Formats: sequence, C-alpha cells, structure tokens
Amino acid sequence: MTKQSCTSQAVNFSEADVVRDISYVTTKDGTRIAYICYRPKSGRYPTVFEYTGYQASATRFEVAKPFLDAGYAFLGANATGTGCSTGAMDQWFSQIEGVHGAEVVEWIAEQPWSDGNVGMVGYSYGGNTQMWVAAERPPHLRAIVPSGIGDNYDCWAYLGGMLQLSSLQWAFDNESEIQGSGAQWRISQGDTECAIYRSSDRFVDRYPLFSDLIRQHPSKDEWWDSINPCRPEVAGKITVPTMIVVAFQDEWGLAKEGPRTFKRYMPDVKNKKLLLLNGAHASASAHKGYTEVVAEHVRFLDRWVKGIENGIDDEPPVKVLWEIREPEGDPKKSVFGWTTTHATWPEPSVERRPFYLTVEATLSPNQPKSNPDEGSRAYLYPVGTEQFDNDKKSKVAPSPGTHSTNGTLPLNYSFQSTKGALARMGLLNYRLAPVASDMTLLGNPEVRLYLSIDQGDDADLELTLKDVDPDGNVLFLQSGLQRASFREIDEALTNAEEVVPAFRKSEKLEPGKIYEIRMSLLGPIAHVVRKGHCLELTIGAPGIIPDRVIGSLPVGVPSVNRIYSSKEYASRINLPILPGAVAQAQTPEFGTLRNQPYRKEARFEPGGLAIK
Repeated sequence: MTKQSCTSQAVNFSEADVVRDISYVTTKDGTRIAYICYRPKSGRYPTVFEYTGYQASATRFEVAKPFLDAGYAFLGANATGTGCSTGAMDQWFSQIEGVHGAEVVEWIAEQPWSDGNVGMVGYSYGGNTQMWVAAERPPHLRAIVPSGIGDNYDCWAYLGGMLQLSSLQWAFDNESEIQGSGAQWRISQGDTECAIYRSSDRFVDRYPLFSDLIRQHPSKDEWWDSINPCRPEVAGKITVPTMIVVAFQDEWGLAKEGPRTFKRYMPDVKNKKLLLLNGAHASASAHKGYTEVVAEHVRFLDRWVKGIENGIDDEPPVKVLWEIREPEGDPKKSVFGWTTTHATWPEPSVERRPFYLTVEATLSPNQPKSNPDEGSRAYLYPVGTEQFDNDKKSKVAPSPGTHSTNGTLPLNYSFQSTKGALARMGLLNYRLAPVASDMTLLGNPEVRLYLSIDQGDDADLELTLKDVDPDGNVLFLQSGLQRASFREIDEALTNAEEVVPAFRKSEKLEPGKIYEIRMSLLGPIAHVVRKGHCLELTIGAPGIIPDRVIGSLPVGVPSVNRIYSSKEYASRINLPILPGAVAQAQTPEFGTLRNQPYRKEARFEPGGLAIK
C-alpha cells in the first residue's frame, strides 16, 4: 500500500455511473458466497467490504454510495448458509463465517478493478463478522470498523442473565423472512443460481433451530463462548488497524462490549480507535448512522486502506461525541454538541464518587448511619417497570401528565394509566438534590444493592438512570438489568469501569436473607447534569412488553422485596464524574436525542410500599 499525503477527493456518483455485479465467490471448500459489487466503470480502487447474515448481498446503491463517492468500490456478501450463499451452518455466528469471509477478502484483492486494499465496515452482525474475518488475518485486509459488537449472551440474548424475548423473535425472523427478502430481490434482478439453489434439496434448514439453542443454554457456557468473537481467543488474533464504534443507548444492550474489547482483548493492534456517542444501535453504523459517524468511518479507512496521511494516527485513540441531536428525527441532519479525546479508556481522571440510597428516597453523598430497622424500603415485585421506547408504532399508552414529541413515546410505566398506582408500588425511586454546578458523567456507573425477598427464590432487577430538569422533564440516560441469582462476579474481568458477572451458575436466594448485588448499567454514558438538574435512579422489575427491544419474563413469584440503606448494608451508585468538565453547548431540545425519550412530571413520586 502506497502512502498518500493528501485528502480523499469525493465525487457524486449516480447508479448509472457505476458497474453493478451480482454473482458468487467460490471458496476452497466449494461454498458459493453470494455478493453484490458496485464500482466505477474504469480504474482500480480500494474496496469497502460488508459481510453479514442479513441482506448484504442485496445491498442497494444508496448504501454503497457514500463509499463510492469517497473513492472506493463496495462489495456486500452474505455469510455462509444465509440468503443466497450456499453451505450449512451448525449455528449462527460461527468461525466458518470468518474463514469464508477471509477468502472473499483475498478474492477481492485479485480482481482487475481492485488495487489490492480491502477494509471492512458493518454493525451488529456485520460488526461481529469483521472480528471473525480479521482473526483469520487475510493478507490484503487493511482495516476494520466494527460497530455494535457483542458477546451474544450478556450483550444480547441474556441481558443481565435474563432471556430477552426479542432474541427469539430475531432467530425466527432471520431463519426465514429477512434472508428471504434479500434472496427474492436478487432473484428479481436475474440471479437464477439463487432461484435454483433455494428451490432445491441443497437448501437445507438448520437444526436445531437457533431459537432452540438460545433457550437450551440459559447460562454462559462453552456454547456461548464458541459463537463469541469478542474474546481473547479471537479478538486477540487481530492485528489490522481497528476502530470500534459504540452507541451508548444501544437498544440491544451492546454498548458495553465495544469498550471492553478495545481495552482488554486486542493487545496486538497498534492502531486502534474507540469512537463513543449517544444514540441507538444503528446510530453507530456507516449507512444508517449520524453524518459525523459516516465521516469518521471514511476518515479511518482513508488512512489505513488508501494510505492517506490525514493525521488520524497522531490523535488520541478514544473520541467521544457528546449530545448528538437529530433535528426532525433525521440522522443525516444530525448536529453534535462537542467532542473530547482521551488517551485511553476508561478516562483515568474520572472520579467514582458514591451516592447512597436512603430511606428518604434520596441519593446522598453521605454514608447512612445505623438504623434499628436496618433502614430499608420495600416494593411489590414484579408489578412495576419503567418503560422507555422510541418506537412510533408502540401501543402502550402514556400515564396522565406525560408528554412526547415527534411521535416518540416518553418514559413510561409498562401498565396502562388505570393501573398506575399498582405500578408505583413496584418501583423505588431515589433522587439526588439539584446540583450546584455542572456535573459531567463519563463512564459506566456501578450499582451496589443490598436486597432481600420474602417469597420465592430469585428476583430480576431493572434500573433506570435519568436526568430531571427544574421543570420536571425526566430524560432517560441508561438502564441496567441483573438477575439476582447470577450475582457471582468474574473477578478477572471486573474493574472500576465495569462489574462483569460470571453468568456460569445460578445461586438461588433464601427468603429473608440479605444479598449483595453488584452490577453495572447496560453501557457507559457521556452526559452533563446541568446546574439545577437532578439525577434519579429507579429500581423495579423488567417488563414482558419489550421497550426498545428489551423485554423478559420476570423470574420468581410475587414478593415484597427490600432494598437496604443502613451503615452495614449501604446500597449505593458510584457515579463516574469527570472533575471540572462542563457543558460546551446548549441543553438539547427534548425529543432530539436518539433513544433518550423523556416525560414531564408534576412532582416526584418515591414509589414503593408504605410498610416498614
């Protein structure tokens, strides 16, 4: 690869200006990998490669266009056994995807229209496949930009150890409808090979169904390890420049895996970056994300795939985009508040200050004193959950006094408004006093709860952390999930930034006994609590009605659960505070932060049961 000391020259291609190929790559074992390629009509170009189990081989021109305009060819391919690609998988997310993907990389490099340099992009499934492919070390792969990566267990199917119903829906959809729609589009465009393959005996179903495998493995066992590329045995083999992109409010619960992988699992990657931003799962992607995120993708690829010396390798490895707003709900019109850069993650200057949960429903910097009744608050489990959603199609009705804009739902209890009193019995709210000056949070809070139950043998915890302004507007920041019986901690992975449960064994609870539950939230946050605002922490149970896509059946039986606040059992949240940092932009308008809904409250409701 020849180094260039200039910037990439962008053009403005129309579909008529490029060549489109719909065809196949034959791998060494005879598997036929379906692909679609867009490229300029003449010349040799570096290539951006996207590789997923969805519809990558049916990628539309609009998705490829940003990379074409930036001076790349674009190739999208379906992973082994998906869409029109042949071959059978024992399961999704397996190493064979990396083996075949690496062969596609080398095939691209041999084409007459290729200059031999390949970079990869993609989010979610397409983020994980990049990890598998890069671990195979194909010689012509120059860089990867994985977004929305996860370990598939705690960062997807079993958030906090709880089976997410949306993961089962995903499995059913992707073993039928989603792949099929991409295949049908290829067939409509003249792909006769796909039509013959999908109607033949060679098109076999995968058994057991992935939805069955998910349910058969409720703990994080060796099977989950085998389909996880975000571990040292896989990620540790990667050597090419890597930029991991993470959206804090990722609705699939993937926000904590990117920082974890960046920090711990890629020791041999000399040129690695971590890009952090507020937003949803797709906000971190190249073709569905914010304009700033797309620009960061291209800039990174320009440096390591084209060889343009644009200075990115001289910058600190961690960049945070703060308060990206979407006017009119359009990510392509996004505006970010400001950026910060950091030499490592987590930011070393962050102070992790404890705020204690009190019996008065406050968050206090002062440690509680001993109490004869042990200082506890009770709630009715599992009747209360706080629902948050950006889905315009959701049918859950807001409670009285709530408000939403731009079609998005506010933070809301999962019960209809007529059952609001019952829901409040199942929630405990704790509120911090208004801050005297800006308080900047950067990192993942740790929560330490002391919990007891009076019936059953287990309990699920769902937490929400929110910002409350002086007018009573409650803004969602982050959520957390933890099953109490999975309280064993993986001490080797746990550090100040993140508590990592082992999820290897379930240890049931005894009624009346007090247990320590340590947990982090579903991901880090970068947020400024402005002067005069409060923080509020809510403790409840998960709801079966998915909010965003998070939803599970609460474990256990109806119970009066308690959270303790005494000197001996000092429940608390450790907030990651960046000293001296203040907001560098105006407070975003409500309804402009992706996956951060809000509601309007007339007064603070402490929730819980009025019993000692």
